[in-house]
Amino acid sequence: MNYIDIILGLLLLFAAINGLRKGLISELASLAALVLGVWGAIEFSYITTDFLTEYFNLDTDYLNIISFVVTFIVIVILVHLVGNAAGKLIEVAMLGFINRLAGLAFGVLRTALVLSIILLVFDKIDEDVEIISEKAKTESRAYYPIRNFAPSLFPFIDIWDDKTGKDSDDVITKVKEALTGADKK
Repeated sequence: MNYIDIILGLLLLFAAINGLRKGLISELASLAALVLGVWGAIEFSYITTDFLTEYFNLDTDYLNIISFVVTFIVIVILVHLVGNAAGKLIEVAMLGFINRLAGLAFGVLRTALVLSIILLVFDKIDEDVEIISEKAKTESRAYYPIRNFAPSLFPFIDIWDDKTGKDSDDVITKVKEALTGADKK
């Protein structure tokens, strides 16, 4: 066990404790709030722009940014309120322990996925500028299992594969295509 294992282990332990404390419903509500907040702000910030212009006579260069942020915050708060209400219902139904146990598992899996993506990006950077020696990575019991978690979960995404010869521009293009649906014909 080396310093990489300790760092990754502490991050996963923190996620486990946080997930256990919050429970699955709250963890899912947090994730949904973020995703729905970004999506809703992209799709509906024009409504906020119209509202701010009409009722507050705002007409600045930053109106689009202000509208995006306000829309994002409102959606995040609403989703959190719904999540908290659902969490209270779960507690009343005496399913609190199951909710917390599932929250622990979800928190660890979510953190492992995020760490996996970070380590994949880190490996790309580390090819040019060695920050962590290959020996330290190899001696680590957690580095490669966590690094390979995202590709094993989503093997159909070929941007993980170093052998394809694709550079980061291809990755950015693939993400844009996936988000816009342009790759579906």
